[in-house]
Amino acid sequence: MADVPRQTSSHPAAAIVTEVLVECGVRHVVTSPGSRNAPLVMAMHHHPDLEVHVSVDERAAAHHALGLALATFTPVPAVCTSGTAALNHGPALAEATHARIPLLSLTADRPAGVVGRGHGQSIHQSEVHRLHTVHSDELDADATSEEALWTKARNALHQAMHGGPGGTPGGVHLNVPFPEPLYDLGPAPSIPPADDSSDTSAFFDRQALPEATQHALDTGRVLVVAGPNPALAHRGEPNLRTHLPCLAECGSGVHGPLTVHGGERLLVDGALPEALRPEVVLTVGLPPMSKAIRKALEGLPHVHVDGEGWDVWGTLQGSCGPEALLSSCPPDVTSAWQAAKHTMEGIHNSHEPSWSDWRAWDVLTQTLASWPRHRQPGGIHLANSTSARYAQWFNLTDVVGLGRLIHANRGVAGIDGCTSTALGWHAAKTREHETHTTWLITGDVAFHYDANAMLCSPSLNREGLKIVVFNNGGGGIFRWLPGKAHADMFERHFETPPTRTVAQLANAMGASHSIAHHPDGLREGLRRLADQPGLAVLEVVTPSECSGEVALDYLRAFQPNSPTH
Repeated sequence: MADVPRQTSSHPAAAIVTEVLVECGVRHVVTSPGSRNAPLVMAMHHHPDLEVHVSVDERAAAHHALGLALATFTPVPAVCTSGTAALNHGPALAEATHARIPLLSLTADRPAGVVGRGHGQSIHQSEVHRLHTVHSDELDADATSEEALWTKARNALHQAMHGGPGGTPGGVHLNVPFPEPLYDLGPAPSIPPADDSSDTSAFFDRQALPEATQHALDTGRVLVVAGPNPALAHRGEPNLRTHLPCLAECGSGVHGPLTVHGGERLLVDGALPEALRPEVVLTVGLPPMSKAIRKALEGLPHVHVDGEGWDVWGTLQGSCGPEALLSSCPPDVTSAWQAAKHTMEGIHNSHEPSWSDWRAWDVLTQTLASWPRHRQPGGIHLANSTSARYAQWFNLTDVVGLGRLIHANRGVAGIDGCTSTALGWHAAKTREHETHTTWLITGDVAFHYDANAMLCSPSLNREGLKIVVFNNGGGGIFRWLPGKAHADMFERHFETPPTRTVAQLANAMGASHSIAHHPDGLREGLRRLADQPGLAVLEVVTPSECSGEVALDYLRAFQPNSPTH
């Protein structure tokens, strides 16, 4: 008896793009309900090699796909219907492109003949994400041959992996018009052979660097600035060790004896001391989070490791290989950095403020560091923006050790999909390792803002996801900024305290909830959180105004002329 052909959508574009996804190693997709995208949903549902996750909110769905892409480093697609649904993929696409993570937005569309004629759920979608992606295209079966559809689909997946600067990954948008009928099935298509001749070489060559820059690299008169590196984290490659002075962020994978986290604490009057100032800046991964660091290094020649980096200072001169990280550091520079690092750590360790965000982070990191490795989180996601900053001061990388993901959406640094990204990443990891635990450390505003991550994603696995919510009464980061001086408008327009409690939202998510108001309560709460099965939320309540002042006093303590020094 002959084998029955596998069923798929009768629409060629839907069938072809689904086959190409599997051909390229994609195993997860995220769909949002709709009718116009039914051909895509049906094709994916009927493919045995795809796991289809459902998320009602398209913005959350795209960030779920981003988290899945981060975990698998394949171009996971977010699939939506036509109209405004397509616009909701924008934030995740922008984050993917800036963070250099492969991501695919598949937006279903009405046939070209009805666009612009007032039909429901019909807008001009074709290139709506062009400015925030590495590639955009349209798969219109009515205007394109089947052979061309295969080429376009394969090219889109290639662009997602290699279409960014220097062959880096990024976000890709494919718009797919479908005429009715939308729900018919047909046999799966025969797969033509793929052309594997694509060039993925980088654009820069170390040999092209100016002589003075090359000399600085060769003599170690260099400062390494290492930002998050999602590709390195996924590949599980040996972490990058350097003996050069290095300002590293969590998730960079760069470490060494002169590596410093939270490097803005070394600045004096906004500048690096002369003994620490390099001749060349060597960047790894994404650009630095700290505005102060970016400003302090203005005007210096800039070289990026491994491909093409962001031209942060407008002085990018090219690229070099990771062997540059192994350069020797001159003895005088080594001594100066060792002394500066020792002083900085001494000031940090002597800081003993009252209960606040800072004190809670101190308890959190000390508690995690005291646990055996098997008890610690398998991966940590950080919400923007205070959580990502505190993680640097408390060197979360050393707390949980190298080789475990510490991630924040630092490409564009929005709060719009922090929880969704964490949930997507967690779903992929628990698919690989059933006992995997993921921790999300977030603030109360970010937690409320992305609540749909949990409320509108019934098929994503949440077992083992632990959420620590710092509740300081609203947007605590704004108390670090000059806006707090405008007391008459600060709370309403900037701090924006949530109108619902963390407990109410946790209950709506089906999560257990506990609360901590002081150090001992936090230690106990963390222990219970680690042991709690299922989705669990620990709320850490800290005073709003006090937390902001403690953070500012802490930074002032590193200034030699400060009264708190």
